[in-house]
Amino acid sequence: MRALVLRSTLLAAVMTLLIASAAAAAPGDRLEYDLQFSGVIDCGTFVDNFTDFYHVVETDELDADGNLLRAFKHVEHHSNDVNSVTGFTIHEHGTFRAVDDYVAGTFTATGNREVATVKGTGVVIQDTGKEVTSMQTGELLFFAGGRMHSNDVQGEQIYCDALS
Repeated sequence: MRALVLRSTLLAAVMTLLIASAAAAAPGDRLEYDLQFSGVIDCGTFVDNFTDFYHVVETDELDADGNLLRAFKHVEHHSNDVNSVTGFTIHEHGTFRAVDDYVAGTFTATGNREVATVKGTGVVIQDTGKEVTSMQTGELLFFAGGRMHSNDVQGEQIYCDALS
């Protein structure tokens, strides 16, 4: 469950840190930026050392007083996950749309957030569809999409299984 919170909501939390600069932007301004973060998932007999990379193109919606209401994002995602014992590595990728809705307090991601395949096995990680989470608690409020090999449904075990 830690990876679900980490990977699904950390992106929203990191992006939310950009509110100050985004709030200074004029309505419809286009912001473009890159994010990177790393972490570990304890898989019992090994550790998954991962690094996520995001390229974000953002357009902000402000009210008449200049308050940030929503941030609309087009996100390209890449990730490298490495088995700490064997060195086996999987590469994830995805492209999706995201909306930080500060009025509703939700983060919505729609599209292909991450997919990884392993030669001879096929798809080992697949988070596609629509996810809505609370910006305050990180709680998953809605999920529709791929249920096999999904971090949203199966949690961090999918990364451990893929790297085994």
